Amino acid sequence: MFVAQIIFISIGIFTIIMGLLVWKKRCYKLMAGYVEGSIKNEAAFGKVNGIFVMVMGIWTIVFSFFMDVMSVWVFIGLLMIIVIAQILLNSKIAKK
Repeated sequence: MFVAQIIFISIGIFTIIMGLLVWKKRCYKLMAGYVEGSIKNEAAFGKVNGIFVMVMGIWTIVFSFFMDVMSVWVFIGLLMIIVIAQILLNSKIAKK
């Protein structure tokens, strides 16, 4: 279980770093499906997606400490909720 915990923590830290790159350094090419010039408000796009990617990383790290107690389906379910919220917010940003 210790090896799995180390793997989840490593993936979480990597995901948080990617979120910071998207949000602060404007590395939008890290986002799947991003086409340059397709977003009108790139600052809002970067902030929303960077924060959501960091939330996914934080959730991955938190889950690593509770793997014994929580089911994997709880982890996957919350990740799906986060992704759906991200899609909805991105569609609102695209309309503006």
